[in-house]
Amino acid sequence: MNDQPSQRGNLLLSHKGGPLGTSTLTFRGLHALTFRGLHVLAIRGLHVLAFRGLHILTFRGLHTLSFKGLHVLVFRGLHTLAFRGLHILAFRGLHALAFRGLHVLPFIGLHALTFRGLHVLTFIGLQNLTFIGLHAVTFRGLHVLAFRGLHALAFNGLHVVPFIKLHTFTFRGLHILAFRGLHALTIRGLHVLPFRGLDILTIRGLHVLAFIGLHNLTIIGLHNLPFIGLHALAFRGLPILAFRGLHAIAFRGLHVLTFIKLHALTFRGLHALDFRGLHALAIRGLHILPFRGLDVLATRPGLQRAARRLL
Repeated sequence: MNDQPSQRGNLLLSHKGGPLGTSTLTFRGLHALTFRGLHVLAIRGLHVLAFRGLHILTFRGLHTLSFKGLHVLVFRGLHTLAFRGLHILAFRGLHALAFRGLHVLPFIGLHALTFRGLHVLTFIGLQNLTFIGLHAVTFRGLHVLAFRGLHALAFNGLHVVPFIKLHTFTFRGLHILAFRGLHALTIRGLHVLPFRGLDILTIRGLHVLAFIGLHNLTIIGLHNLPFIGLHALAFRGLPILAFRGLHAIAFRGLHVLTFIKLHALTFRGLHALDFRGLHALAIRGLHILPFRGLDVLATRPGLQRAARRLL
């Protein structure tokens, strides 16, 4: 392992040759690790990077954090991981990224977050995950993205979030999921997207929300689902869309809502369904549309006759 700065303000951790055992970097019992004023931190050819018992890991003023060829990155017992002023965070060829026991993970001022070739991304026991001022998040080739026990997930001012060929996207025990100022959210090739125990899902100022090739979207136990200022919501090739135990769903200011080749759309226990300000509602190829326990259905006058025909 060579630990040397390639130039002033840069830190390069690289491994050249040698057996597999020499390509492991482990921090045990370290309380605080801080990087201040570092421009570039690059980790190349390292197979395993493990932090065990670390309490605080802070990056301040770091421009680029790059992982190339890293197979496993593990954080165990970490309390706080903070990125402030980071411009680029890139993972290339990473197989597994696990956060266990992490309480707070804030990204402040991050421009681009990219995962390429990542198979599994797991957050266990994370209480707060916040993205502020992030421009782009890209997941390419990610198989599993799981959040277990997460209390709050917030995207503030995010422009683009594309998920490409994601197989499983799971939220368990999430209380609050908020998208504020998000321009585009695209999910392609996702097989399963379940929300369990989610209390509040808020989407504000989103221009485009697209699900392409999604097989199953299930929301269980959600109390409130508001879409405020959303321009277009499209589901393409989704066989099943189910809401169980949802109290209120509101589409305000939505221009176009399109379902293409949707087989079953189910609402169980829904109290209020509000389509006010919706310009166009298109459902193509729908086989089943049951509303069970719906108390209030509010639409603008032009959609009331279509709604009565559906019901």
